[in-house]
Amino acid sequence: MDETSQNILEARSKAAQSLEKQAKKMKATSHKVHPPAKVGDTIIIPTPDVDRAKGDLRNVIGVVLEASDDGFYKIGTKHGILQKLYCRNEFDICTRKFLLEEEVNKNNEISLRTAAIKHSVGTGQGFFKCSCTKKCMSNRCLCKKNNVLCNSKCHNSLTCNNK
Repeated sequence: MDETSQNILEARSKAAQSLEKQAKKMKATSHKVHPPAKVGDTIIIPTPDVDRAKGDLRNVIGVVLEASDDGFYKIGTKHGILQKLYCRNEFDICTRKFLLEEEVNKNNEISLRTAAIKHSVGTGQGFFKCSCTKKCMSNRCLCKKNNVLCNSKCHNSLTCNNK
């Protein structure tokens, strides 16, 4: 093997070592910011704004039911078990116990949106959001179709006849 090939192989191995070192450093930082949750911990999951009305709660309260070895958590709420597995950075751990494992309805699997609706004090309906490009003049516009005025979450600064 000539010298150029040898230098390339050395540079590649150093780069691979540096990447592994950086990955370990990032993982350690992540574990400091988001320590692992234990089974039975009460947690809160932020609800996306399209899944809730303006007066509804911003978070859904749940409890950790299972923790897998690869860092995913099965979470239960008062109304059922959430269908999706959550990783640690998608929720925050509460210092107090608001919900116990025994209070979880384990016979029902629901989505986060359904859980947000059931925790809602109102109808639980979020707002409509369109992404029209033609001034929202026809019923193809989701907002106009539902007799709702377009809002700031809709199309970006385009002219609109439904404001």
